[in-house]
Amino acid sequence: MAASLRRLGFEVIEKHDLSLAALTQELKAFGDRTPDFDWAVVYYAGHGIEVGGVNYLILIDAELAASNHVDDEAMPLDRVLAKVEGAKKLRLVILDACRENLFLAKMASAGTTFSIGRGLARIEPEAGVLVAYSAKDGQVAQDGDGANSPFAESLLKHLDEPGLEINMLFRRVHDDVKNATSGQQSPFTYGALPAEALYFKAAAQ
Repeated sequence: MAASLRRLGFEVIEKHDLSLAALTQELKAFGDRTPDFDWAVVYYAGHGIEVGGVNYLILIDAELAASNHVDDEAMPLDRVLAKVEGAKKLRLVILDACRENLFLAKMASAGTTFSIGRGLARIEPEAGVLVAYSAKDGQVAQDGDGANSPFAESLLKHLDEPGLEINMLFRRVHDDVKNATSGQQSPFTYGALPAEALYFKAAAQ
């Protein structure tokens, strides 16, 4: 994904296997720079969970022995969304993160009263922010059999397609993934963009 975005002219900050503290610092620096750019895009591949109606990204140092530890050990999705809001035109967060909750049994056995959901919960982003889930709220995403998940594979296929407006791009990704998973996974976008047409790659002249 990083290589594809670089080919399209993006300045890419590529990080792997971050701790919560490291992601916090990366997002802080990223958010400070977004007002200087037309587009701000965050792509996250990993684990995400919903606890008590709030979505979180799970970093490599999370232990989550109980659901009431999630505020201390995970990154709230809202904090990520806030960091793209400064961009002038496109504010996009892509989450290939709707995996099965690996911590569910441990969190449930702790006997807390928080509700623990399957996949990520539905969101209503601020105006001008678009959030793309690899699986709609309440679903979990498949990893696939190859190097990439079905969602990432389709996204990579369509990013370089000239003249494909961003809303149509995600509609094609939806259809690809739904077909590849026999209807078990349906990517979904939340939020709305301005009326201006936006393209990762403009049509050839």
